[in-house]
Amino acid sequence: MRKEWIHIKRDPRFLVIIFFAPIMLLALFGYALRLQPEHIPMTVCDEDKSYFSMMVKDRLIDENAFRLEEVSTPGEIERSLRTGAANVGLYIPREFSAAIADGRQGDLMLYVDGTMPAIGIASQLGATALTSDEFVQSFVLEDPEAPPGKVLAPRPFKLHKRILFNPDLKDQNFFIPGIIGILIMWITLVLTSVALVREREYRTFEQLIVTPVRPLPLVLGKIAPYAIIAFMDFFVITLMGHLVFGVPVAGNPLLLVLLAFLYIVGFLSLGMCISTIARTQTQAIFFSVFVIIPSFLLSGFVFPIEAMPPVLQPVPSVIPLTYFLHIARGVMLKGVGMEVLFKDFLILSLFSVVFIAASALRFRKTLE
Repeated sequence: MRKEWIHIKRDPRFLVIIFFAPIMLLALFGYALRLQPEHIPMTVCDEDKSYFSMMVKDRLIDENAFRLEEVSTPGEIERSLRTGAANVGLYIPREFSAAIADGRQGDLMLYVDGTMPAIGIASQLGATALTSDEFVQSFVLEDPEAPPGKVLAPRPFKLHKRILFNPDLKDQNFFIPGIIGILIMWITLVLTSVALVREREYRTFEQLIVTPVRPLPLVLGKIAPYAIIAFMDFFVITLMGHLVFGVPVAGNPLLLVLLAFLYIVGFLSLGMCISTIARTQTQAIFFSVFVIIPSFLLSGFVFPIEAMPPVLQPVPSVIPLTYFLHIARGVMLKGVGMEVLFKDFLILSLFSVVFIAASALRFRKTLE
């Protein structure tokens, strides 16, 4: 026991990780993990621009469930949901107030992005504020000769709902694209994070030192076999998700393959960077877990980013899995193309280049 304590004390970095990581993760997740989102982005197309349409929008704002953004055409609502700029949309037609004033029932159309069932359900629940009896009773006829409190119609308007991209709100369609990203991240990080450390522990690192290969080609050569393995895994699990669980591929499969390749290379390079830092395979695995757990919980895979406190909502923007989730769900469920995913393409490319360069710079042909 005394001998083990001596070994542990010789590696102060590992001690910091052991004690710091659980404290940081608990504090982070305790604040971040929420199931009920607030201020859900909503696009509103108000063609009526009347007193009644203002009442509808004010009601949504007062409920604090949505963050409204006005658009000029109904087509922009679906476009905002397809690109991910909004999770829900509301269309108020031009004849809305005229129908109510005539004693007829007006129509409202609610569009919901079904790719994330939790937000889809929360959006529908938030929209029920428009159909509450208390709000309906506020639609009174502004006529001096009308009896006080007279309601324009038994139900002044009807709220129609249309769920896009995942109409049945199937959990498999939401989770499986994310599971693909999680499995690829886990495979690539674990395999490459121990690559150089294993050379040291197996006493074969000296063979790398005496080779004439420069650091960058050596790093690329190290990750190449694991890239092939990870790519094969990607094909197998994606095909299984499509054939066994019925997850659609609405977009271009080649685009999904291209962007998945960038995602794989990015995590392989991060794993190799970890391998240049760690001294033992245990350390390397621990570093990998330290990356995997926050990615799993803070990327939007399980918990909506919109439900996190505002101070933590920027954190997912530095997690590669966040962008792969946007890519996988966008291509598979929404059928979007590169015009929507170009930002994700650039960020994953930058992520790959930065960590490949960092791995090459950190790699030293020395035993120390």
